[in-house]
Amino acid sequence: MSRNHFSAIPRCEVIDLTLTDSDDGEDNLACQPSSTAKRVKLECQSDLSAEVAGVISDIESVDGEPSVCAPTSAFTDVSRAPQVLMTLTEGRGVASEIAYCLFDISVNKCVLSQYADGPSYSHTIYAVVTNRPQLIIMPTAMAAGKSKAMLSIRRYIPWMQFASMERRMFNDKDGIGISKDKALPAQLHTLEHTLHLKRYAYAALNAMFGYIESELNLTFANESVSIECKQIDGTMLIDPGAWKDLDLDSFHQDTADWSLYRAINHTVTKMGGRLLRSNMLQPLADITTIYARQKAVGVLLESEECFFNLSALLSTVPDIDAVITTIIRMPVVLDARQASTVIGNVLSTKHILQVSAKIAAVFSDLSMQSSLLQEIVSVLTDARITALLDMVHQVVRENVTLETSAQMSRSQRCYAVKDGVDGFLDVSRSIFDKVTREVVDLVEEVSSVHNIPVKAVYKQNTGYMMTTRRNLYEDTLPDEFVNTVVRKNTLSFTTFDLIKLNNRLSSVVTEISLLTEKAIQRVSQTILENIALLYRVSEAIALLDMLLSFAHHCTLYECVVPMFSDSIKIKESRHPILEAIGGKDVVPNDIDTTGANFTVVSGPNMGGKSTYLRQIVYTVIMAQIGSYVQAKSATLKIFDRLFVRMNNNDSISTGESSFLREMHDMAYILQNHNRHSLVVVDELGRSTATSEGKAICRAICEDFLENAGQTTVFLTTHFLDLPHILAKLSNCMRVVLSPSSCGDDAETTENGQKPTTTEQRFRAKLGAQTDPLYGISLAKAMKIPADIINVASEVADELMRRDTGNMR
Repeated sequence: MSRNHFSAIPRCEVIDLTLTDSDDGEDNLACQPSSTAKRVKLECQSDLSAEVAGVISDIESVDGEPSVCAPTSAFTDVSRAPQVLMTLTEGRGVASEIAYCLFDISVNKCVLSQYADGPSYSHTIYAVVTNRPQLIIMPTAMAAGKSKAMLSIRRYIPWMQFASMERRMFNDKDGIGISKDKALPAQLHTLEHTLHLKRYAYAALNAMFGYIESELNLTFANESVSIECKQIDGTMLIDPGAWKDLDLDSFHQDTADWSLYRAINHTVTKMGGRLLRSNMLQPLADITTIYARQKAVGVLLESEECFFNLSALLSTVPDIDAVITTIIRMPVVLDARQASTVIGNVLSTKHILQVSAKIAAVFSDLSMQSSLLQEIVSVLTDARITALLDMVHQVVRENVTLETSAQMSRSQRCYAVKDGVDGFLDVSRSIFDKVTREVVDLVEEVSSVHNIPVKAVYKQNTGYMMTTRRNLYEDTLPDEFVNTVVRKNTLSFTTFDLIKLNNRLSSVVTEISLLTEKAIQRVSQTILENIALLYRVSEAIALLDMLLSFAHHCTLYECVVPMFSDSIKIKESRHPILEAIGGKDVVPNDIDTTGANFTVVSGPNMGGKSTYLRQIVYTVIMAQIGSYVQAKSATLKIFDRLFVRMNNNDSISTGESSFLREMHDMAYILQNHNRHSLVVVDELGRSTATSEGKAICRAICEDFLENAGQTTVFLTTHFLDLPHILAKLSNCMRVVLSPSSCGDDAETTENGQKPTTTEQRFRAKLGAQTDPLYGISLAKAMKIPADIINVASEVADELMRRDTGNMR
């Protein structure tokens, strides 16, 4: 199984879930992990990626005998201070954002990386086993076992040595200062761009230097340490600054802001949404994985019944990653509220396992047409899921389902355990029933005495309240009604008798929660010991949800399966965000780099040049995450790096001028692009004087054309003579955005508004800009005085004649 296909979901250890007799005669649930080193080795080889399994197998044997220790020199040389160190940290919350700093003291070399990992943390495990650090340093809380990443690392790399540091040492702001002081000057510029917005990587860097100075008593001269950034193998590197420029990952579905994520996201689970986002920010560069996803999407599209059944089942799946988080972070000492959380975790796990089996049953036969779907089914039909579910059902009622309302959720937790498991629990539940009936009787009594319709409403914080229609009482209320609240047409109130009953219920529920937690303690512990099984299920469902989202997108828009070659050739490509906003008449455009890797785009103001560039990038990203694309036909190139220079919005926050920011960005691009890079630049040289801006733009374009090899470049410009000059060089194509039609169907802009200053729509055509620019018409529409417009028009005509003469 490819690591990129399925994030290399590790297999948890085989355990015995059968009931055995303990010494004291009571039932004892024995969880017996396989103890033989040979079993561990085989499991790692079968379930981790081939690269990880190979590395682990290399470090697991001595003289041909397998061992759970790692007796290679990289791990066992403890006679002197460690030479290879790693600081590791993760983002707080459910999402798995991981960063590490690897430092080889012997060669004075430092490597930083930050990425989104899956629930099994296969990328992190791969980084550890391939880099072979002698010591991993992490925040104290992470080392204490409250970290999902640490659970995975300890499970699959039990021989690793760990150390901890206070959280304050993982300070990203101090890490930025260290990078500026210690990094080689030639690397600093690249670091600033690559690590922009990646604060966890800077935090890991600060902790690394803090540990080296405090524990190893080593210091380094300024500008002497080689500090590099590393991306995940098999993915495209996107400059973090481009995420905002391209509007890739906005999560605000209730706002007017649109993003590519919002336009193509049709996932129904939290895990699927997170996986889609991480894939968009880290698109695949492995063509085998991309084709496997395309095949799976095609199989799902072929069966309409399977598609809708899977969507319905997935919509009932809770946030598995959040459940895992609460399971592993439960404190040792429990109160009533925490006991209730434990009960909820067991019920959620039960529901997850049940739904997993149903999902696998829906498309078990269909999955034979796709290797990727087969992998998902194999995870969801794991025999250990059935064994764990059977063990849960020995204590928990089989018909208990997850409830959403506060009242039903409380009742669900109270009656989760079967009758007869605990006698005291049965007595407490009978008291709960009795008091609940008294509440019902009291409500009926109040309704009868006052001759009004009254009903009981349960709220989690206050218990039961009585409600009635507001218009039944105009001025005065009965004296026994207290804590009255008026909301619109509803009057809520309580009575002293009801308050007493609520207090009794609260006391009984607390007792039931503690007794229930005691009854399911063994079940809860077994779930914790098999947490890797939930990791596998979470990744399987997330991947299936994302694939279904891709299929759903194809049912809404006309899409095609993209193919891959050494150039881009797309027929009638459409902008995914504009089409999602609702623009039925979005102008389709052809994109072709088969004859030339460098494309210069010209056209009038508001002609859609920036939109055209974004459309290209969006299509590339969609294709490289395995989605179909919105076009008549599409052949693309696999890119491993994406460089975007589109606006100057961040110049104020960085304290730099727009031109300085522009030159910083271009220097970074020129130093780091390769033949598998996609470079997108919008109006280079606009931030300085026209003559200097044109000269710099021309020089950079000529450098790309003469020295960039097969780098694919798209550049827009308002310098009218530049396309004519560049056309004299080989490997350059000219595209112009020209008016295509007039009328009420004007092209929709990316924010959902139609242009207010024109009714023209624009289409990309071969050639260069010859028509007048659109700036004067825009100024006129903005009510600039007529005499100013007339003078501007005369000057523009003169400049146009001069430029035309120069072009000749």
